[in-house]
This record gives sequence, C-alpha cells and structure tokens, in this order.
Amino acid sequence: MNWTDLGLSETTLETIAKAGYANPTPIQIESIPLAIAGNDLIASAQTGTGKTASFVLPMVERFAGREGTYGLILAPTREIAQQIQATIEIFGAPRNVRSISLIGGIDMKKDAEAIQTYPQIIVATPGRLCDHLDRGHIWLDFIQIVVLDEADRMLDMGFSEQLARVLQDVPTTRQTMIFSATFPPPVEKLAQRNLRNPHRISIGRPTATLPTIEQRWLWMREDSKTRELHRLFREEKGSMIVFVRSKDQAGRLWRSLHSAGVYDATVIHSDRSQANREQALAEFKEGKFRILIATDVMGRGIHVDNVAHVVNFDLPLEAEDYIHRIGRTGRQGETGKATSFVTSYDRGLVSRIESMLKMKLPYQERDESASAGSAGGGESRDPRRRRPKFHGRQK
Repeated sequence: MNWTDLGLSETTLETIAKAGYANPTPIQIESIPLAIAGNDLIASAQTGTGKTASFVLPMVERFAGREGTYGLILAPTREIAQQIQATIEIFGAPRNVRSISLIGGIDMKKDAEAIQTYPQIIVATPGRLCDHLDRGHIWLDFIQIVVLDEADRMLDMGFSEQLARVLQDVPTTRQTMIFSATFPPPVEKLAQRNLRNPHRISIGRPTATLPTIEQRWLWMREDSKTRELHRLFREEKGSMIVFVRSKDQAGRLWRSLHSAGVYDATVIHSDRSQANREQALAEFKEGKFRILIATDVMGRGIHVDNVAHVVNFDLPLEAEDYIHRIGRTGRQGETGKATSFVTSYDRGLVSRIESMLKMKLPYQERDESASAGSAGGGESRDPRRRRPKFHGRQK
C-alpha cells in the first residue's frame, strides 16, 4: 500500500513526501483509515514501527482549519510527550494545526498561558494534566479525540487514577485510541471501560524484537562490566545508548567514564532538570556526544535517528522493557546491535526474557582477559545451565 491509499488529503500527502517518508508501515496502513473514519482503536506493534504517526496524521486531518482545542494525547513521560509534539509539528504546521505539551519541570504559569492560546491538540503527562484540572486552568468539554500512548507504561507508573479522572472529564462521545506495546489485564480493563466497539490491530508479536537488530549476551563478573564497556567504546563505531537500572548508577558510570578520559558521553535520568534532560537528548541527537547513558526514562517512545548500538549495562527488571530498550536501534529498516552484560545474578531475568522472546540468544563468556580486550571462554558450555560461581568471601 502507498500513502495515497489511506484516505489522507493531498496537502498531508505533500507534507509526508517532503518529510521523506517513503512508504507507510504496517501499523500505519491498518490504523490510519480506521482512525480517520472515527473508530475507537486498540493497537499494538513492535517498537520503532511508526505508531506515533498512526494517530497524529488522522488528528491533523480532523482538526485542520478549525479553531479550538479538540485533541488530547496522554503519554507516560516528558520525553515521549515532547517526541509526540515534534511529530505533530512536522505534519501539523503546514495545516496550521498547533500543539502544546504539558509536562513536569515547566513553570505552571507558562503552561496556563500556553493553554489560553487554544491549540488544536494538547499532549500531556497524566499527572501534569490533572494538576491543571485541579487549578481550573483547563477544561476538556470539547475534546473529540483522546489518545493513550504507551498505555501499559502509564499504568505501570501508577497513573491509573489520573487516567480515570481525565477520561471522566472528556465527553462520552469522543473517539478513543489506545496504543500499547503489550496488553496486560489492566490495559484490557481500561479499554473495556472506556472504548466503544473498538477495532483491534496487532502487527507482529508485541513481545518480538525487530529482525534488523543483532542481539547477544556477554556473560561476566559484575566488576568486569565497566572494563567491557570501555572495550566496546574502543571497538564499536557510531552512537550508543547505555542503559542502567538506577539514576545513581547512571551518574556513577558517567563519572567513571569521564575520569577515564571518555568525554563524548552524556547522561539522562529522572533527577536531572527538564532543561538538562532536553539539552542532553538534543546534543546526543546532534552528534555532539556519541554515548548516552540513561535509565528507563529513555526506554520507550524516544526516536533518535541512526543509533548504532544499545548496551544493557544492567538488564531491566521487567522482561518487556528489554524489547523497548533495544528498540532504540534497528528502526525503520536500519540495522543495529544490542549487547547485554549479564552476571550470574541475572539468570532469572535472562530466563524470563528468553521465554518471552521464545528464543535463545547467542552468548559469549567474558573472563578477566576478555574484559581487558580479548575473547575468553566463548565456546564453553552454556553458562545459563551452570551453577553460578561465588566470587565473594565465603562465610
């Protein structure tokens, strides 16, 4: 199918062509005609397959030439909200469709002033939107389309009450679309309570990874991780995102790299100010920094062109987050690499991830010499089946 087959206007088709989008992705082919027709949707697809344009383009079509606020998009994090707004800017600006983002870290007064400009679309995190509702800054009486993006993530982050509050405030005649990487029972219940005869779209297995990503495990001791990371930096070219579990770990790893002379790395986590997070992401996108160290605040919905390599310095605690993390590379048909550092303490996580993927991932075993730069033990029996060695003092 071509873009011309999806019911989009000539003006939008011209904008798509200028933006360099050659052909629609499967999720766009399935969802855009249904969304334009006004249907409620429940849609899932692998990360990196163009879900954002699937709801942005129909909203631009609906609201072009109209004055007032009619669209609401909820996202779990500030970064995802800003990414959505950037997509609206690409497709909406030629049609005079404006948007604002309501996210934490921004002065509430500035938000209130932006709301008074009556943009056609508001993009918000649930908590921030509820803050404005409580203060009487905003009314949702005329909202016609509501989109819940990364719904599973919003519920995981504890936004259930805020979502219920918002969905009670918007008109019952609205069109509602839920986009979610996975559909656990809480998301299904949310859909059952708030959608009317929704069409279901599922492209591929939500728990599958893109075939363009080369994946591998590196088994090692915990104290070998930093040395192994330095080896990757030396040997691998191109940009990298390095995921860690905690903001403290992100800061420690950045300081360790900086002390060792690795100056082309920056860091992003939830304790950094909004301005610093935006600056770090912008500089990484621009290529000022080759390496971005991040917590799972970057794990979903953030699109950075041409990320060559994703490194799981720490495995995520939730198996589904593994898919979202490595989905930052290998996007839109490009190839990429994903390397995960694994210790004996991660065996349970590895088992859950491989069970979810329904595949065994290739591994290499790194001993002390491997961590310093040479391979060691790569052909030994599968360490996933061995009894873990105790590397500390015995009691």
